[in-house]
Amino acid sequence: QLVRLMSMLYCAALQNISLVSDEKMEIIDFEGLDPSSIQYLKDCGDRCDVLVHWISRLVVEGMATGVIPVPPPILTRVFQELSRGIVNAKDVQKIAEFPFPFAYSQMIVVMLVVQSCVTPMLGAVQGSNPVLAFIVTFVSVFV
Repeated sequence: QLVRLMSMLYCAALQNISLVSDEKMEIIDFEGLDPSSIQYLKDCGDRCDVLVHWISRLVVEGMATGVIPVPPPILTRVFQELSRGIVNAKDVQKIAEFPFPFAYSQMIVVMLVVQSCVTPMLGAVQGSNPVLAFIVTFVSVFV
């Protein structure tokens, strides 16, 4: 069941970030989840947080029943990695939601055009060796 929940978590995180429709994302299956849990997951606001909670609860239950026989200090690393993954997914979601300002993108394009036009002229004027001027121009404009 843990693998299925991780698959659902990965899918939910990608759905929050990507521009692709939700139907294109695939998961392993819903086996082991009752229909009320699936319906709750569909209706909730943030599926990632619900799935992380379900995964954390499953890990704690596994530790309590002896399925995961590891000491608690090592098990805390699992929870730390889960929370770091969710924080990184939220950061990516913020970047995806807020577009780069139009004025900045236009100014960057103008500056790149100016550099692409001026650098070859300066390289030809300043350099006595045409091969060296070409290399300097190519590296500064295209690399």
